[in-house]
Amino acid sequence: MDYLIFKELVKQIDRIAENWPALPHWLDEQIVAWANLHGWDASEKECQRLLMHQALFNSVIQQLVPNLKRSVFAVPLDSLGVEAPQTLIDVIQDTIQNSPATMFNLWGEFYNALVPQSRRRHIGQFWTNELIAEWMITWLLQSHPHFLADVGCGSGNFLLKVAESLTGNNGQTKLYGSDVSPLLLNTTLAAFLSRYGVNSPLMPTLVVQDYLENSLPASVDAIVCNPPYTRHHHIAPKLKDKLQALFKTQFRLDVSRQGTLAFYFLLKLIAEMPDGAQAAVIVPMETVDARYGRSARQILCQHTTLNAIIHFSPQMNAFRKVDVGASILLFKKGYQTGNQVRHLTLDALPTTAELLSCLELEHPKKCDLTFGSLVIQPQEELRETPKWFSIATPPSSDMNWEKSGRVVRLKELAKVVRGIATGANTFFALPTQQVEQFSLQPYVVRTLQRNREVQDIVLDEARWQALSDEGKCVWLLYLNGSNTVQSPPLCNYLAQGEAEGYHRRSLVQTRRKWYMMEQRDIPPIFFTILTRGNPRFILNQAGVRPLNMFSLIYPNRYVEEAGATELLWALLNSSFSLSRLHSVSRTYGGNTLKVEPRELDNLPVINPLALPSGVQQKIKGWINDFYCHRQIPVLLGQIDALVETLLVAESSVESKSPLPVQLRLLQTEADYDESNVLNPP
Repeated sequence: MDYLIFKELVKQIDRIAENWPALPHWLDEQIVAWANLHGWDASEKECQRLLMHQALFNSVIQQLVPNLKRSVFAVPLDSLGVEAPQTLIDVIQDTIQNSPATMFNLWGEFYNALVPQSRRRHIGQFWTNELIAEWMITWLLQSHPHFLADVGCGSGNFLLKVAESLTGNNGQTKLYGSDVSPLLLNTTLAAFLSRYGVNSPLMPTLVVQDYLENSLPASVDAIVCNPPYTRHHHIAPKLKDKLQALFKTQFRLDVSRQGTLAFYFLLKLIAEMPDGAQAAVIVPMETVDARYGRSARQILCQHTTLNAIIHFSPQMNAFRKVDVGASILLFKKGYQTGNQVRHLTLDALPTTAELLSCLELEHPKKCDLTFGSLVIQPQEELRETPKWFSIATPPSSDMNWEKSGRVVRLKELAKVVRGIATGANTFFALPTQQVEQFSLQPYVVRTLQRNREVQDIVLDEARWQALSDEGKCVWLLYLNGSNTVQSPPLCNYLAQGEAEGYHRRSLVQTRRKWYMMEQRDIPPIFFTILTRGNPRFILNQAGVRPLNMFSLIYPNRYVEEAGATELLWALLNSSFSLSRLHSVSRTYGGNTLKVEPRELDNLPVINPLALPSGVQQKIKGWINDFYCHRQIPVLLGQIDALVETLLVAESSVESKSPLPVQLRLLQTEADYDESNVLNPP
């Protein structure tokens, strides 16, 4: 639904929130706990504005939706005593009456407009596209379930789609939904009551609960779920312990503690589903492709019958404003010998009928579709497949090039480590003005905090100084724990940090001394771990120690002794290497890419040490020219043309020459000088 429909309403609610008299309830324990659930600080003005948005929204739906008050869930915000004024009620009612009849979940979209997604990230609230919900529900309903559950149901999109599909079913399929947020359950109620009325047999049973702390209903035979997505450090250690014990009992398997909330949701669903029950679950691709996902792959292969694995090509972003690459798993509890898994890669969204017809295919092994591609393979093969979401990728010919030594994995040329994790950037990463204010100059080193602060492929002194002048956090408090903290300015700053609670932060408190910082040498090259369409390897001419949004690259001694660090940097930025990032990374939605250090280890790169000295000198000349003209496309165009020529020449030699690889590597520099390798078009 178009967000613009609610834009003016949000402005009106903002005005009401701003003019609301100050209330002592802001520090009420229930309000603080509610804010914490969302990852908000109840003392911040912006947070208070969002809390008022939620309170007014809850008041609006109770006044506008018939019969909602009879079954409404209590919300901690009720203690604020907020009641939407009649003028606002009238405007909203008029907007609703004039809204398009095609709106799927009006109340859910209204909530989305009031609480932007950036503010829903901590609690993991990401809504499902209506068409995608239809695929999943239609697939589940083919088995005519008696009891369908949506755990983490949010504002009710899945349940509404089930009800829409079951109209005329006379309540033969019971619906159940649970969520940690009573406000979202009220939103679901409002959506159902607005559409079906209070006496409809399609009304779901709704329960306020955290699924990870509770169990599935005993009689469930169908599950649909888009679990919340949050990082592992947001999950309480005691809850992890409880889940670890469950998985050990159910699967006889130790699972990683590094998994996200979605990872734990998936494994718990499989553990608790009765045999024969079916599930349609959305999970980030990293749930099975990341290092911690190995146990998820094992459990899916051993304890379920996978009907389909669906994911979206890097060019698509099927989930609005979501930077996590999503996948859909369709499976039944219990392993069936000889099962064939359909792996569907989507370049466009097919109709439900088109998608379901693909999921009925038994052969061929691979076929191209108008909306993507399909690979069918035995489930048994997936057990040893390390990355499921490279299944549909054509085999790479990199290995042929590797035989010559021209192409190697990055780990053969350099060590890759993650940048510095401070545990509290607002305390440890400082702008120049703050360093001077607290007289911290002896205790800081240069740093870089964010990808967007360097769009170039070189960070030089001038750019770093510009960031400093702009007030960016370009300094890092860099204490190694052995420092004797006697300086009054430093003591005062650390005392201020303790007063503000930084020493109790989750990562910080694990250190021998809370203010100790991870130690890193200055990296010659660093890489942007998470990017949206512009991954780049950055030459570090400013002597910074970047934070953990970057991977730090330290060329080995052979590269250093050969003076080939800049050559490696240029070749890493070639289209040859950048285009292969998807093959080693967690491919996210749209053009978003995340490459962790151990994944970057395996990136193919042209080996600068295997190039004849004439070729090396030519590249160095281009790099020197680049420092004068600073036109990135010119340099990278030259590098790309060179790489293409090298690989074409290598392919030709590979096909014609009977000589062993070791001898072919000894081809003379003159052979290359006579070719167009040094002067590509």
